[in-house]
Amino acid sequence: HDYLGMVMEHNRALKTVKINMRKYIQETIEEFQEDEPEERLKVVNTPATNNLFKTRENVEALSSRRAGIFHSTVAKLLFVAKRARPDILLAVSFMTTRVKKPDIDDWHKLIRVLSYLHGSMDITLTLVCDKIAKLSWYIDGSYASHMDMKGQSGAVLSTGPCSVLFKFCKQKINTRSSTETELIAV
Repeated sequence: HDYLGMVMEHNRALKTVKINMRKYIQETIEEFQEDEPEERLKVVNTPATNNLFKTRENVEALSSRRAGIFHSTVAKLLFVAKRARPDILLAVSFMTTRVKKPDIDDWHKLIRVLSYLHGSMDITLTLVCDKIAKLSWYIDGSYASHMDMKGQSGAVLSTGPCSVLFKFCKQKINTRSSTETELIAV
C-alpha cells in the first residue's frame, strides 16, 4: 500500500508490516538540493554528532531565504521521523526548537541529517505483530542538555519485540538534578 509517502508491505505469514519512505526522502533531498545546489551531501554514519544540543552565542543567523528552507525541510523530516525513521527523531526534534531563529550551526545540523538519510535511504521500519499483549515503556531523561539548562526526555513503547511509539522532547521546566529530570521524563 502507498499512503501519504509511506510504502507499506504486509506479510501475514511473518506477521510483519514494513514501512518505507524512500521516495519521499529522495524527493525531500532533491528539493533541498535544487534550492541549495552548492551544498554537497556526504555519507555519514549517524544523524547527529555529540554536539547536537550545543548552541553558541553570536553565531550568524540564516538569511530569510535559508531560514525558510530550513523550516520547510525540518517539517518534512519530522513527518518522516514520526512515521518510518525514528533513528532521526532525536536530531529532528531538536531542530524543531530552532526553526524560529536558525543559525549557521543549525544549518550544519540539518545538512548532517540529510547526509545521513542520503546514505541510508533503504532502511525500513519493520513492525512485528506478535505478542502484542505485552506492553513495555522505556523512558530516559538527560539533565541540562540544552543551553537554557532544560533537560531532554525520550520514550519508546514496545509491544513484545516491536517498538511502535517513539518520542523525544525538550522538557518544559528546569530541574535541579538528574533524578528530578528522570521523574519529569516519566
